[in-house]
Amino acid sequence: MSASPTTRDVFVSRFNRGLAIALWAIVALLFVTTTVNAGTGKAFALALVPTAFGVLLGWVALWRPAMRVDDDGIEVVNVFHTVRLPWAALVHVDTRFALALVTPNRRVSVWAAPAPGRIGVSMARRQEQRHGTGVPDAEDGNRRAGDLLATASGDAAYLVRSRWDELRERGAIELGTAATVRVPVRVHWVSLVLLVATGVGGWFAIAAI
Repeated sequence: MSASPTTRDVFVSRFNRGLAIALWAIVALLFVTTTVNAGTGKAFALALVPTAFGVLLGWVALWRPAMRVDDDGIEVVNVFHTVRLPWAALVHVDTRFALALVTPNRRVSVWAAPAPGRIGVSMARRQEQRHGTGVPDAEDGNRRAGDLLATASGDAAYLVRSRWDELRERGAIELGTAATVRVPVRVHWVSLVLLVATGVGGWFAIAAI
């Protein structure tokens, strides 16, 4: 997971993607069970709507969220929107509750990099002791459980901080302009509308089956 000035690094939550696969498997099982038990063409057609909702929900909430890091900035793909954060706008990387990229005007939480729970912290500390890897220093000198390597927030934070440090050492980031740098936000209107439509339609379809 080392950062390179010539590459784009992509971070996704393997745990969330595992949940997405599990959700899709459950949705597929329910679809097959419903259509086989009902045994009518109408039931098949109606079952497609809640199935579409389950598939779309897994993709929007669990599979699609990601963080992409390159020399131009950080792209955060969350459930409801995508944020493109230039390096010049970044002032702090926080891992208190989840990985959050802080600018003077907004706080961008990374859906794909939640902070670990107690079990995650315990496992990460044991892995740290086993392999002799230490928690990386944050830019403010503080260390949190969310900074532990082998956790989603810790690995993602390391990815951001290592590239950020590298770019600052090369003088590639314009300093003192964070408050004026534009941070574009693109709302996922299409997927949100489809999610609402299939959710409402799925409710009525289930009632009609």
